[in-house]
Amino acid sequence: MNALTNFSATAIIFLATVLSCSAEENLSVPEAQPFTDTQAVQELVRSNNEFAMDLYKEVCVIQGSDNTFFSPYSISSALGMTYAGAEGQTAVEMAVVLHFTLPFEITNRAFHSLTESLSSGELVRAESGDPFTLSISNGLWVQDGFNLLDEYVAEVTMYYSAAVRNLDFIDDPDGSREIINEWVAESTMDRIQNLIPSGVLNDDTRVVLTNAVYFKASWLKPFHEHFTSDTPFFLTNGSAINVPMMNQTDYFRYVSTEECSAVELDYAEGNASMLILLPDGDIEEFEQDFDSGMMETIRRRLSSTRVSISMPKFEFSQSMQLSQILRTLGMESAFSGGADFSGFTGNPDLFISEILHKAFVKVDETGTEAAAATAVVMGITAIPEDPVEMNINRPFLFFILDRESGCILFMGRIMDPSD
Repeated sequence: MNALTNFSATAIIFLATVLSCSAEENLSVPEAQPFTDTQAVQELVRSNNEFAMDLYKEVCVIQGSDNTFFSPYSISSALGMTYAGAEGQTAVEMAVVLHFTLPFEITNRAFHSLTESLSSGELVRAESGDPFTLSISNGLWVQDGFNLLDEYVAEVTMYYSAAVRNLDFIDDPDGSREIINEWVAESTMDRIQNLIPSGVLNDDTRVVLTNAVYFKASWLKPFHEHFTSDTPFFLTNGSAINVPMMNQTDYFRYVSTEECSAVELDYAEGNASMLILLPDGDIEEFEQDFDSGMMETIRRRLSSTRVSISMPKFEFSQSMQLSQILRTLGMESAFSGGADFSGFTGNPDLFISEILHKAFVKVDETGTEAAAATAVVMGITAIPEDPVEMNINRPFLFFILDRESGCILFMGRIMDPSD
């Protein structure tokens, strides 16, 4: 692995806020330029991290004061496979939201190089107690009999190492869902369960693209359990709760700035680390001005310092639907009947019906375990038929139903809508 692994794996473990993308930017698909593989990977890392900041800001708005955790790399990878089949305005919007500046082929190549540099081997390493494992898997699930262009399939298998499999979404959507969820669970050591909930796949589903990331690493300098004790942790509302706090004193890369204190904890063997930023004031005010450039500035200023660290143990998982968030960021057409994913089939007959993400993290005295998975669900756009006219211009009855069971939840009638 190279030095890029440290930078990118950190982004999987620690996330911060936003560099918003202006709608005034040059809205065009990037054109071909000469890039070395190293330059392309560096540019892709920059793009992915800026997208991570944008996404973090939007997720925090939804989460409010709750914990937040997700894998921007998993999301970028799944959307990278989707972008490879995008055309026209859909491709333009995706490039702007994802901060992609490289041409299609170079973007794909950069994803391949970056994934290879990040991956540390198979999941058996984690099972055998290996101190460092980072496994990345991609999948392409296609309706049986639904033909994708050979060129597209070749791209995702070559550059994303995607396993391609046919399923029957039309006649067996729930069975197809279970197969994909089993693949996700196996790819994440069972940490991500039921990524795709019941009802998401249906007889309009034609393609599902998946990415799974599993990370497990021991601290280079582990915390000793006998130094862990219940200690107050202060919440934003001023109250305090007692939580298990780990403690140790040693040399770590550290810096204190006007805005925050920062420390970077290394993992054993791999080039991964966890960067922790502790704002001096209100965390929400700090997040407003924080961006990827500030994070890099802080990391450049880190230096070896003897530090007495107290930090909490924690473990939680989070599920999120990303469709509305990505619409808010500017990826509008991909979710509509006007989507152009003709790079998949040769026709603009697909659109994104849902993007799902689920992540898990556990931090304790020995190290960190984290997993995440992303699914991009694509449905077929129906050819519009001549509409049936229904002019509701006289008294009518209406019912609110539970669609699955048919149970009537509410019912009524309208005799005079102006009354």
